[in-house]
Amino acid sequence: MRTDKKIILLCAALVTLSGCTDISANVKNNTAPAVTRTSEETTEPPEDDDEIELILPDSFVTTGEEDETENTEPSTVKVTEKTTFPVQTGITETSEAATTTSATTAVTTIVTTTTAEAATTTTAAAETSAQTGEINYNVIGENGILVSYQNGHYRGLMACFGTYGLCEKWANAVNTFAKKLPDVKVYSMTAPISSEFYTPQKFWDSGFTVSQYNKCEHIRENLSGVTYVDAYSVLKDHKDEDIYARTDHHWNPLGAYYAAQQFADAAGVDFPTIDKYTPVSRSGYVGSMYTYSKDYHLYNDAETFTMYISPNADDIKTTYYNTSFGGAYAGDLFVSRKAASFYCSFIGSDDRITKIDTNVKNGRTLVVFKQSFGNALIPFLTSGFEHIYVCDMRYFDLNAVQFCKDVGATDLLCTDCVMIAAGNGGKYLELLINK
Repeated sequence: MRTDKKIILLCAALVTLSGCTDISANVKNNTAPAVTRTSEETTEPPEDDDEIELILPDSFVTTGEEDETENTEPSTVKVTEKTTFPVQTGITETSEAATTTSATTAVTTIVTTTTAEAATTTTAAAETSAQTGEINYNVIGENGILVSYQNGHYRGLMACFGTYGLCEKWANAVNTFAKKLPDVKVYSMTAPISSEFYTPQKFWDSGFTVSQYNKCEHIRENLSGVTYVDAYSVLKDHKDEDIYARTDHHWNPLGAYYAAQQFADAAGVDFPTIDKYTPVSRSGYVGSMYTYSKDYHLYNDAETFTMYISPNADDIKTTYYNTSFGGAYAGDLFVSRKAASFYCSFIGSDDRITKIDTNVKNGRTLVVFKQSFGNALIPFLTSGFEHIYVCDMRYFDLNAVQFCKDVGATDLLCTDCVMIAAGNGGKYLELLINK
């Protein structure tokens, strides 16, 4: 990579992946807590031919320019009479992460123009609302978070970029696992974030975000000796349901359920239907999309978080370890069985290794390497494997290949959202393989 090429980090360090923001205590009193602003960053690329530098392990990153590949997804789908989901055409992407300074400047201009358009939209929306009583609100708030009024509620949306080169890095890392672990069945599953399905068309047209479908397909095309699990299609089929949080960057457990079902089918293991789980709900959930956008509409439109207790939850044993697989202590897979910790109600903090011994007797041992998106999958896999080891790729101090051998892995799942797989995820996996 030439040193005169630059990559702009459009959403660098936007959100903490543990995603345990809990500001619901203030919602009742309508008093917004203080929020520390995280600004956009521009960084020079490294000189070692990597597409992007590793960032702090608790942050998202989106990078790079996009190329001239049209999305092959179907055209517009209506969810209600007033809400239309994106056609996603005319989005451009590149297979190389490196971009010239002039190209980077062009992207910066696009972002600036979009923000200006959003400000105009705010005024127009207020006028429309006054005249017709209808809400027409699509505004980009702080840190580039788009807040959109849809189906009677406000939704925060984060752009997703990444590059094809980084998708290839993810695929190559998963391929390496398969080569080094010939007796282990290896899977790759990447899930789109909510902006793929809920971004208004005009923000697709202005370049707010790009096709995650194309990124998933590029990963699929570059896998070898690995089973690709298609989370994209099943989530698209269920996008009219409550599968993503409106006020947070994570998916909801219901979305994770559908993705976990796809994985269980690919692995050939038992998977209970949703009615076999015990749903637990808690209202007043306001997450990271408010924290970073500072848009009071999100703050005043808290949502209900619903988690699902595994049917064999009382028959499993959960042990937590430090990132070197020491310091064991017993705990519950469900840190809060009342959904009191919202997205952190299962597994909790990412900076540890979780081992789950179930009542399943099939000789299958699953190892999962993920970032925080993967946490929500785990409660839905306890009926399919005898043992499960959950490891966060950011907080893991061992050689991942040797770890899989030591614990007797029969199955290995590398999973997270597209933002990670098309961003820094492949580099983390490479580091784990080469420790």
